Amino acid sequence: MKSYTEIRMCESLSQLIEKKSFNDITVKDIVKASQVNRQTFYYHFEDKYDCLRAYLDNQSQEIIGDVTTENWSECYLHIFRYIDMHPTFFYHIDESSASSLFNDFVLEAIVIILKKLILSLKGNCSDYIFDKKPNIQVLKYGMQGIVLSWFRGGMRENPEFLVKDIAEIDRETLMHMLGGTKSENVSSHKPQSV
Repeated sequence: MKSYTEIRMCESLSQLIEKKSFNDITVKDIVKASQVNRQTFYYHFEDKYDCLRAYLDNQSQEIIGDVTTENWSECYLHIFRYIDMHPTFFYHIDESSASSLFNDFVLEAIVIILKKLILSLKGNCSDYIFDKKPNIQVLKYGMQGIVLSWFRGGMRENPEFLVKDIAEIDRETLMHMLGGTKSENVSSHKPQSV
């Protein structure tokens, strides 16, 4: 989000979603809550879906933060915690015509984690060369599926246990998925934890 006005409209929409289904919210409701006129709304957004997308994109950037080889699974846990802090908000999206935006939000947050993890690994893992395209499809969609199943199943499981399972992927498999290959020039030494 760029301008104060955009932020205000997105925040107003998020507050409205806390109270009722996304399907029941109109652009008129958003402009009234944000105290802007309709023309201003359409200057910034195509429709209410575009406004929600902008809000969720911003949130996915904010909740992740810095990702390192030591904290990447904790960053994944941030997604669960954020959803757990706003269950009504996400329920009102998931049970609406904007359900795909919830799916996209989770996937985008995971992609941010994986991209930042790859950058961190490139700088910190001298025993691997990252010269091929990452193969993160299975990993990112698997991680997304875990979050969505957890949410749609009533958030009964402790997310820390779910994240622990992902964090225990063996180092070789993770490195391969992220585009790393074992360097032949490096002598065998104690592997760094991932």
